Amino acid sequence: MNSDKSMASFPEIQASSYMTPKGRISIQIRLNRIEGQVRGVQRQVERDEYCDNIFNQLEAVHSALNAVGVVLMSNHLKAYAASTRLKDNDTVADEMLRTLTILMKREDEEK
Repeated sequence: MNSDKSMASFPEIQASSYMTPKGRISIQIRLNRIEGQVRGVQRQVERDEYCDNIFNQLEAVHSALNAVGVVLMSNHLKAYAASTRLKDNDTVADEMLRTLTILMKREDEEK
């Protein structure tokens, strides 16, 4: 996801993600695991392993990255909703839909 695009949809909260310490740790753990998975794929390629095995690991990395995206999106939308209590409900819904569209567009492009 292009961070410039996602941050542009929420200009009033660009300074901080409002991520909780627990959420940040959860994401860091997931990203560390993904980093290890990618290194594993690199080793598989170096060892010239069977392509199906490599594809299985690539799919696992892809799924793990999508899971991080879902956690980030959830946090992003919750933070935005909490920061917009005085706004019109239609405006809040439009902003949330715009961000969801960014995530969904990325997923559509991968298919």
